[in-house]
Amino acid sequence: MNQQALDNARQLLPDLWSIQNLLSNDELEEILNRVNNETSWEPVNLQENLNRKMLAWHTDGLCDLLFCKLGELDFSRFGLELRTVTVWRDLDGYFIKNHVDNDRVVAALQFYLSASQPGIGTWFADTIEIPFVQNTGYLMHNRNKLEHGMKNPVTGGYSRISFYALFD
Repeated sequence: MNQQALDNARQLLPDLWSIQNLLSNDELEEILNRVNNETSWEPVNLQENLNRKMLAWHTDGLCDLLFCKLGELDFSRFGLELRTVTVWRDLDGYFIKNHVDNDRVVAALQFYLSASQPGIGTWFADTIEIPFVQNTGYLMHNRNKLEHGMKNPVTGGYSRISFYALFD
């Protein structure tokens, strides 16, 4: 993973940064190959009624690999320490309305892995979109309860794949 991408994160709001090219092409390809071979997808806690699945954590599995790679990065600029990471697969029909994260979320990094798809990015405060573009994402600190969600559902049999990391 690319520390420079993190260091060059662009601050969009006091608690929101956009990050690009965190992964090398080889890392992205390896992750996507592993995602395509995974079979242990589970419902996401508090989102069981949505069409989102998360990858189960296994020692030496993909989540473990991502945790180790993210753990090598320095998030001190943001005052954060990595807690956990998972991989999300948002399937056809997935949609999450505007919401604020619960208090267990100190900060979160969502990083988009699958091919770019217009219209299914994450919107913050209804004014700023982090478009769903491969190898991009956002870091959001949750201290001010920034409202965010989607404006359009995932459609056409597309899978919106991302990794999601939580921080303390």
